[in-house]
Amino acid sequence: MNSRLVALIGLTGLLMVAPSAVAQNADCCKDKVQASHQGMACCKDHMVTVAMPDEALIDPFFLAIQTEPPVPPVVTAPARQSVVVWLMQPVRVGDKIIQGRYVIEHDNDRMARGEPCTHIYAFNDQKTPVVAFHCTHLERDAAKGNTVVLQSNAGSFKTLTEFQFAGETAAHGYPTVR
Repeated sequence: MNSRLVALIGLTGLLMVAPSAVAQNADCCKDKVQASHQGMACCKDHMVTVAMPDEALIDPFFLAIQTEPPVPPVVTAPARQSVVVWLMQPVRVGDKIIQGRYVIEHDNDRMARGEPCTHIYAFNDQKTPVVAFHCTHLERDAAKGNTVVLQSNAGSFKTLTEFQFAGETAAHGYPTVR
């Protein structure tokens, strides 16, 4: 905020210098004066050049205008993301076996508090999670769509190993014990 105010004051000072430079150069156009506007030709065949005074090169106000880096926009991931999935066959998630329509939700705020960040809810009851766990962060290529990865086991059930939201490079894995 203060640096923008300083830059604005410096720019105002530069604009105050510009009219006097135009007025000095306008003398050559006495016979053909059309209009003398800041930074415009004072006559048809004459271009006005406003020279930057040498003091401006060491003026801290002018330097603030030139050297202040642009502020990048803050991009943050949403605190809570969710996706609706249809599990057509029975799927093991931890010690639970689920099948049907579910909502998988990941919450960054819960993760920051040390709580289980991933909750899986039955679609028709999104108040009480069927399964909750601390996910494992996995780095992946950006997903084109929402993705759920299931692993086939020797048994009859597949196991949820990870999920990823569309456009994200981070996947969320079910924690494994080695």
